[in-house]
Amino acid sequence: MIKRLFFSLIICLFFWTCAKDEEPLPQDCAGVAGGNNICGCTDITAFNYNSSATFDDGSCQIHIDNGDYYLSFNGSNSYVDLGDMLSQGSYTKAAWVKRNYGYAVANNIISGNTGHAFWAPQNQGAKLSAGHNGSYTVVQDPDSLPEAVWTFVAVTYDPDVASGTMTLYTNGAQVDQATGVAPQEESTNTYIGQFNNGNIWYGSIDEVAIWNKALGTFEIAELVNSDNDMNATLDRGSYVSSGDLAGYWKMNEGEGEVLSDASGNGHVGTINMAVWNTCDECGCTDATACNYDPAATVDNRTCEYEDDPCDTCVDSEILANDHDLDGICDDADDDDDNDGVLDADDADPFDNMVCSDTDGDGCDDCSSGIYDPSNDGPDDDGDGICNSYIISGRTVYIVGESYNSDGNLSACYWVDGSRVELPGGDWATDIFVSNGTVYTSGTSGANACYWINEARYDLPGNGGEAEAIVVDGSDVYVSGWYNNGSCYWKNQQKFDLTTNAESQAFAVGIRSNGDVYVGGYYMNNHHYYIPCFWKNGNKTNLPIPSGGDGEVYDITFMDGNMRYYAGYVLKTSSFAGYTPTAVYWRHTNRTDLPLGGSTWDIYGAGAYGITIDGDDIYVAGYTDWFEFTGQEETTGGTFAQYWKNSTIYDLDGGPLTNFGTGQAYDIRVADGNVVAVGIATRDPSYHDSVESACYWLNGELNYLVNQYDVPEGLEDWEWSAARGIFIE
Repeated sequence: MIKRLFFSLIICLFFWTCAKDEEPLPQDCAGVAGGNNICGCTDITAFNYNSSATFDDGSCQIHIDNGDYYLSFNGSNSYVDLGDMLSQGSYTKAAWVKRNYGYAVANNIISGNTGHAFWAPQNQGAKLSAGHNGSYTVVQDPDSLPEAVWTFVAVTYDPDVASGTMTLYTNGAQVDQATGVAPQEESTNTYIGQFNNGNIWYGSIDEVAIWNKALGTFEIAELVNSDNDMNATLDRGSYVSSGDLAGYWKMNEGEGEVLSDASGNGHVGTINMAVWNTCDECGCTDATACNYDPAATVDNRTCEYEDDPCDTCVDSEILANDHDLDGICDDADDDDDNDGVLDADDADPFDNMVCSDTDGDGCDDCSSGIYDPSNDGPDDDGDGICNSYIISGRTVYIVGESYNSDGNLSACYWVDGSRVELPGGDWATDIFVSNGTVYTSGTSGANACYWINEARYDLPGNGGEAEAIVVDGSDVYVSGWYNNGSCYWKNQQKFDLTTNAESQAFAVGIRSNGDVYVGGYYMNNHHYYIPCFWKNGNKTNLPIPSGGDGEVYDITFMDGNMRYYAGYVLKTSSFAGYTPTAVYWRHTNRTDLPLGGSTWDIYGAGAYGITIDGDDIYVAGYTDWFEFTGQEETTGGTFAQYWKNSTIYDLDGGPLTNFGTGQAYDIRVADGNVVAVGIATRDPSYHDSVESACYWLNGELNYLVNQYDVPEGLEDWEWSAARGIFIE
């Protein structure tokens, strides 16, 4: 009996154990069942690197830029510690500095805890100096560093030239040079505003950069002539050394006790007692400058001068009155662009690529840069009509809908302005091109669909709409929704996201590691629209103002990793209670974008498209201009704009141009050209005017539809829209 009981207990214990094992284990922050990952930034070069993190959660921030700031140093105990980052041997050190007067102040700018110094000691007459190994005035400016004036300073050292050559620069000009300078002894720390444990700078410092090479004279001049920003990460003109940056601290954080490194090398600085300042009262303080600002109390080194006989100062701006730089001022030059066509006969006398089309082949006679009708552009098909390019050397694809030759409004895309029909489609929303194959998303009847070239593939889910498309290898991803909520499709297989009718997905993207990101919104139980993204199906809310809501319309990635989302949020407003505001989110950090147009009658704004070009963030969208009762003919409308790094640019169709209404839905940048797509009216009327598909190339409006594309007599043939763009 005892044995039997014991055996029964064993069996019970076995089944209890098995049942317990079947219970799902809790997931850690990386989504691993039973895991113990610590989520955070694992990139050691990032501003917010977390040494304890075992799983990268995508939060890494390489460089922080919150606007125009600088640091002030008290001459006593303030400095920035850059750590051990200056190698023995070649280097260049550069910075913008503004010196305060202080008795017996050492004024170190960029120096070590030993071995190397770059300073302007008061006991040496505040003369800019530099040196190595106890001899710290090997090179010295014969003049004192100006007081209370922003000055660009630099020192270079090359151990392989003349047994060690050190060169000193002030405002881009060489002021001293020494040879036979021994390399610096090894230092374990490099500082901004300090040497060793003291000898503090007294004044302000902005934009510090260190290179692992000795820059040339022309490179130094290029840096100092880049307005009020070194732009050290961008090669241009004589400057070709961005790849040699050891560290670049732009000092635009504006808060906190760390200084991020814009070079990408992860040399984060630690701020000790230095104070953040911005320039609310900055401007050009030189009364002899064209852009002199009498209200400015602090000079921000932006002064501009008439330094050429043809320069003219107009409304505080220097206008170059010698377009072709031939030494003949434009008002006395009959051919201002030197294209061989007199200004009186030239369609654009200031563009040598534009003059006329005397042979009627569709190409400008000056396409080659000089008047030559026999060599005015390519004709690949030999039809006597030149190829049409929106951007030379690129193929531009734009997707949307317009009337076809049968008089039916249907989905289509344009290749450099030439229309391609998408069979069975009502409208198309997004476009992606891979190895010459064109992928588009859209809607056919009551179903979401996509096309590969002109072959249509219907997607499962009743009442569906497809909003965005991306291709990763052989996999096609489409985001959108159907009558039960938001979803995305992978190779026509549907994956539900939020299963209620008040949830929609507008954007899709694939991170370099294969993660699938979808952007959109859902309605919470308080009936607010919550902007969000789904990572591999797991939802994350994006920040919104208190009491407001919002939506995500587009997504892009920086370097295939950092996620950016564009959309809008509702914010409190004294004008109308709550008004929409265009925004973008960097991962989960929200940036509100400024309103465009006039400042006295703006209702709100939104953002539809986003793209990254280098470090620049471009957002396409609109601003709503409020309509005043009784003034409908002159007020009210929706106007197209785009933002570059939070600076707004009005497009034709905006209140500043007084031309119709419109919206920008998407944007891309290629070879320095900014192309936005959307809709704009065909005439200056704010009312009863047809909206047409269009693109803006560097701000210039171009329509994609023409009357000869449709049957004669078709009413409102102009109705059309451009919703997405891809540049190959």
